[in-house]
Amino acid sequence: MRLLLILSFVCSVSAALPALAKEFGEWTAAHGKQYSDQTEHLHRFEVWARNRAFVNSHNAEEEVGLKSFRMKLNHLGDMTHDEYRSTMLGLRVSKTRGGEAARATSGDAPGSFDWRPLGVVNAVKNQAQCGSCWAFSAVAAMEGAYNLKSNGTVAKDCAGNTCGPNNTPCCSFSEQELVDCVLNGADTCNTGGNPADGVTEIAKNMKGLFNTEDEYPYTSGGGTSSGKCHTKTAAVQTGLTGFTNTKAGDEAALKVTAYQQPVLSIGIDASQQSFQFYSSGVYVEPACKNGADDLDHGVAIVGYGTMTGPAPGPSPGPSPGPGPSPGPGPADCVYHTDSQTCTAEAGCNWCQTEGTCMGFPCGQQAPVISNTAAGLDYWIVRNSWGETYGMDGYILMARNKDNQCGVATNAIYANVGASDSAATIVV
Repeated sequence: MRLLLILSFVCSVSAALPALAKEFGEWTAAHGKQYSDQTEHLHRFEVWARNRAFVNSHNAEEEVGLKSFRMKLNHLGDMTHDEYRSTMLGLRVSKTRGGEAARATSGDAPGSFDWRPLGVVNAVKNQAQCGSCWAFSAVAAMEGAYNLKSNGTVAKDCAGNTCGPNNTPCCSFSEQELVDCVLNGADTCNTGGNPADGVTEIAKNMKGLFNTEDEYPYTSGGGTSSGKCHTKTAAVQTGLTGFTNTKAGDEAALKVTAYQQPVLSIGIDASQQSFQFYSSGVYVEPACKNGADDLDHGVAIVGYGTMTGPAPGPSPGPSPGPGPSPGPGPADCVYHTDSQTCTAEAGCNWCQTEGTCMGFPCGQQAPVISNTAAGLDYWIVRNSWGETYGMDGYILMARNKDNQCGVATNAIYANVGASDSAATIVV
């Protein structure tokens, strides 16, 4: 009997392999993947298959209301979890702190807010295979501060660059300048760095001068950085003077600051595999940690809200505008593992990019069908892994859940045109 069971299992796996191999080929083509030889190709196929099973298992739980977010087999799908952590995460938090944000009350901020439609937040960027997340996080904060102050009237060096749905003129600054120049290039792709050091490099060492993305393009995406600084003195005078911290661990303070300041650089614990493959919904991960030593990834907050409908993308107004959720398809769609069986069931859609079967049209955000998703507070967090990650490059991270993943542990914003803030506290 045992032999028959084993033979049955082997036969079923063998029958599934051609379909799975074809799906892997479609995935590699969609993400432009190329491998050095057949051995590497087979290894990546095995990694991808394990990740695919992990993603589908999670989504099956989300379909029946046990999870508040969905996953997808994105461009990181052929990367082991150890490779993901060593390659994509590169934050180091130092003990150095700036002044703390000026005193305010939670009543000073509305229930939801989004800076993306207001012409100060650039399109999502991509650090690629380099642990330079800290530089992208720092640059996002400096861009937000400068673009808000400029109010659409930016330096000529930034000509042609726009932000937001109204194509407001704005500046996009150089992450490579920070990678090459901070601490004399010591923060390589392998060592990572600290966003506060990035702001200090521009505010103090460069006296506010900052090269644009065009003047000093990003070259470390292949996983190496030269450590040689090539700053040009004919750069944009940003008026940056330093950075300010919010009160560590205080999400109420963070909400006030996120409304008053356009972009906040934060460190988070992104070590969980669920973060690697996040797709949509509110990211609630009980395994996340929030201590200063647990933060391993630099990202940026651009707003906040509460989930009452489909996950929000950039909207034409200052606040996310949730609408009614589309009706879900059959609850068992996610159990189909190939396009043929998926499309054979009415209401199911095979989504090639995600590599999974969904009960709603491909390209749309997952409907809120989980009882645990509706009503959840979230932070709108801008990642630096390109637009194929999450919701066009963004992730909605749980808010008011005991500082989950450390979103409020080490948050800073860039100061423009004023001295560093006094040591006062947001309450």
